[in-house]
Amino acid sequence: MKKTNKFLMIVALLLFSAATFAQSVTTAGITGRVSDINGEALIGATVIAVEESTGTQYGTIADVKGYYHIPNMNVGGPYKITFSYMGFQPFEKDNIYLTLGQTLRINTTLSESALELEGVEIVALKNDIFDGNRTGAETVVSTNEIQEMPTLNRNLSDYVKLTPQASITGGGGISIAGMNNRYNTISIDGAVNNDVFGLAASGTNGGQTGATAISMDAIDEFQIVLAPYDVRQGGFAGASINAVTRRGTNNFDGSAYFLYRNQDFAGKTPGKIEVDERTKLEDFTAKTYGLRVGGPIIKNKLFFFLSAEFQRDETPQPYNLSEYKGDSDLDGLNSLANKIKSYGYDPGSFLDKTVKLESDKILARLDWNISKHHKLMLRHSYVKSTATDPYRSSTTSIYFSNFGEYFPSTTNSFAAELKSNWNKYSNSLIVGYTTVRDNRDPIGDKFPAVRVYDGQGTIYFGSEPYSTGNQLDQDILAINENFTLYKGAHTVTFGATGELSKTYNLFMRKAFGEYRYGSLADFLDNENVSALQYERGYSLIDDVVGDGSSAAADFRTLKVGFHIQDEWLITNNFKVTAGIRFEVPYYLDQPNAHGHEAIWEGFNDTTIAKIEAYGYDMQGAEAGKMPKSQLMINPRLGFNWDVYGDKTFQVRGGIGTFTSRLPLVWPGGSYTNNGVTIGGVYYKSQWGLPIAFRPQWDNQYTAQNFGQTDPIPSGQMDLFAKDFKYPQILRTSIAIDKKLFWGLIGTVEAIYTKNINNVLYYNVNETPSEGTYLTGTPDHRPLYPGTKIESDYTRIILGTNTNKGYAYNFTIQLSKQETKGFSGSLAYTFGRSMAVNDGTSSQNSSQWRYMENVKGLNHLSLTYSDFDLGSRVIAFLAYRKEYANHFATSVSLFFNGQSGQRYSYVYNDYGDMNGEGENPGNLIYIPENKSDIILVDIGAPGDDDYVSADQQWSNLNSFIESDKYLKEHRGDYAERNGARLPFVGTFDVRVAQDFYLNVGKSVHTLQVSFDIFNFANMLNEDWGVKRYITNNAYQLVEFDGFEADGTTPTFSYSGSTDVDDIYSIDDSGVFSSRWQAQIGIRYIFGKH
Repeated sequence: MKKTNKFLMIVALLLFSAATFAQSVTTAGITGRVSDINGEALIGATVIAVEESTGTQYGTIADVKGYYHIPNMNVGGPYKITFSYMGFQPFEKDNIYLTLGQTLRINTTLSESALELEGVEIVALKNDIFDGNRTGAETVVSTNEIQEMPTLNRNLSDYVKLTPQASITGGGGISIAGMNNRYNTISIDGAVNNDVFGLAASGTNGGQTGATAISMDAIDEFQIVLAPYDVRQGGFAGASINAVTRRGTNNFDGSAYFLYRNQDFAGKTPGKIEVDERTKLEDFTAKTYGLRVGGPIIKNKLFFFLSAEFQRDETPQPYNLSEYKGDSDLDGLNSLANKIKSYGYDPGSFLDKTVKLESDKILARLDWNISKHHKLMLRHSYVKSTATDPYRSSTTSIYFSNFGEYFPSTTNSFAAELKSNWNKYSNSLIVGYTTVRDNRDPIGDKFPAVRVYDGQGTIYFGSEPYSTGNQLDQDILAINENFTLYKGAHTVTFGATGELSKTYNLFMRKAFGEYRYGSLADFLDNENVSALQYERGYSLIDDVVGDGSSAAADFRTLKVGFHIQDEWLITNNFKVTAGIRFEVPYYLDQPNAHGHEAIWEGFNDTTIAKIEAYGYDMQGAEAGKMPKSQLMINPRLGFNWDVYGDKTFQVRGGIGTFTSRLPLVWPGGSYTNNGVTIGGVYYKSQWGLPIAFRPQWDNQYTAQNFGQTDPIPSGQMDLFAKDFKYPQILRTSIAIDKKLFWGLIGTVEAIYTKNINNVLYYNVNETPSEGTYLTGTPDHRPLYPGTKIESDYTRIILGTNTNKGYAYNFTIQLSKQETKGFSGSLAYTFGRSMAVNDGTSSQNSSQWRYMENVKGLNHLSLTYSDFDLGSRVIAFLAYRKEYANHFATSVSLFFNGQSGQRYSYVYNDYGDMNGEGENPGNLIYIPENKSDIILVDIGAPGDDDYVSADQQWSNLNSFIESDKYLKEHRGDYAERNGARLPFVGTFDVRVAQDFYLNVGKSVHTLQVSFDIFNFANMLNEDWGVKRYITNNAYQLVEFDGFEADGTTPTFSYSGSTDVDDIYSIDDSGVFSSRWQAQIGIRYIFGKH
């Protein structure tokens, strides 16, 4: 009862704050000053703006200083604006367009005579950089650019890449300004559309399936802002991506379309291989079809818009076994498959596989002009997607096809916005409610996961270990409100935001068990040979294995924000924006002890003391307690200076702090990984007992099988520091915009970001190094005993913060607004990003485990970030020509040239060389000469596979010489992400042919389009080739063990002599190296 009352009080608080404050950017506006020819204010002058497509009217009057303000206007246009004052000649201007977030400044001089009016500063261009409103880096993507941009995926990321500082990572992840892709905020119609839990790389609901969150045909316009010194915008440390949907008008219009591609619309195997080895993709189809329609229900009053889209995609994942660097050949893999099948389980194919996606998207929107003061928008969207995703093999990894994910996802999202305007103040209230239902399962039947080490490769089969118990339900209520006062040259905004989320998450890693074997031969003889390692998570509160267990995280969080801001037009050409934003996150529920409160009390009294005795700082973390609420303060200051007052040369910039949202999956770990909810077993056969293979998924090991007498407490413990804070950054920028010849606009922009709080993890259950180091070579890294401080737990992960890390981006850009059918942009950006921990995983333990290092996983250094941009060149050119009254041809080109992904050089040691026993992550020491590494012979003289230590050194030395990074860093440790894949450039092309059809009194359009991704690869198979390294870490040298002293390591090298040989060619998916094309047919009716 108390919990229910608390919940109702929170909802009431949200509604109360929303009734008194304000927030969100879904609209545009106009502002300015009305004066006579002497510059005197025309007090009470009337300003009327009419959106001609809907008849929607906005109006206001000038104040005592002649200033007027019309906010909350619909994006787009065209608008017709009329200025009038008794005794003066009225002035009208039409064909005005407004972009999302824009406040167009129009200073107007009225005359008592009909003489030509002067001093009217109206810019009728869409996305005008010189509107006086822009302070930080920003990209606006209009409807025209959505239609013109080449795209096969029809995803937000296809258009966000128009932002020079952006980088599209794997899975459609969007990293901007060198920040984590999870640190963006994404909204549609002002309502949160983030994957709040934080599992999808794309950052959107349903993104784990690979589906888009919304049909691009439903979007009117969206903006990407990196440094908006407007405190109304928050919840990000990367960028805010904000879209508004289309709306109906007084004209019935719409479009029906069909998009299609198959194996005949794709190239042959890319890369430098023999012609007769190039093959086509296996047969597949990818098709999308949809419809949108909008119009009036009551002319000038009530409008509707509907959109429906259905996607059915197959994406082949071809694999060339000859590129595999492991020990096993085709015969060995077939023997393995037969062995697995003898257990009654089909592992699937280890060669070619197919990713499948089915996605249905439906959206409905109503717009109601209630009165001249009030406008209401209602929108609901429904997205249902199902993905079947077998993992992709590489030169170092082979995945059988049933080692993957089967993923159904359903999202329902509702948004309502009430916009109210009066002469001296305005109000905007946005309410959003979203439900997400994700249920991830393994492909095929249930079976333990198995990992077989295979020399320089690894083989995976069985049930994908993180899909064996994985279910997520989310309910998110968000309220944003803005109340704005207009006082002469000042625009003062008061605002509040509230976001209440309820999360149910069952995540039981490796619920069917995971075995690791030292070789293929070991697994084939598993009746006699033990596995090297076994790991499993299981419920401690019921006997259910995987889905259906009660061992789930069920918790609520609340974020409340308040802000105040003053936009001060100091002069007609200099504006300052100053504000402050307060944000407070709350954890409304504490973890459930399930009757084991005494266990947690013992942990807090005894185990923490034991851990701290080893020198760890627990920072107030305790079992059963979430971090306390922290007040996050974000002051901001921005400016815009129109230097000459004629909108030809402008300087803009600012400084401020930004608090990001935190993926709830991270703190969510504390609700299940707490010693009493989900237990676990982690055991190595070298510790004494053999590990026999059990093929039955529901008859797996527990900790008791390996000598632990009491299963509670057990498993992993996730703790967070008492004062743990959400990610927060300081960001400052400066930019110059200049109008040049031929209608070009030149921009030079610099952005600097400094971490205030970022995430950092420790395993405080790891026994620290006892002063023992490697000997025998210049590599003197510390050695760890490999034992646990508290044997009842596998790992005790402590989440905390660090202020280390920074990023900077420098951009030079040329852009051109549409003139005579031409438009385009050209930009070069250099970005650098440094971090201690990038926070790339969804599991707290993985955040700690998968960090390449020298001194140990608890002693990370500041190194290159996974999101380091490097150099990026983008060019976009579009041209449209109408001719012969019945035709139009559009051609657009997008070029993206970018530094390759960063990666690390590590030892192939299973994490054992330094004693930590985690995944391979020990960064190599780069030998300056032969004496810096102790190599041992491979095999014996006379054997077919014999390689002497001298020959190994010759090969390794040649490899180091072939790699620029390694060559320049001889005699030192390799840095995390120190090396970089080759630069890659791709061209995407779109051609559309329109045929105008006279239908009654209307002109309809039949359009045929052709999109080609990676067009250069169509011209030459060696061009546009993208390369990758699995997990961005290459295991260069194999650790063989220690000499008799136990501290002098020995190694072997069986790799290549040239760095180019270690790269895998990305030949999977829409964004692979292989060119792909798509044909589209679209019928457009109504005014467009």
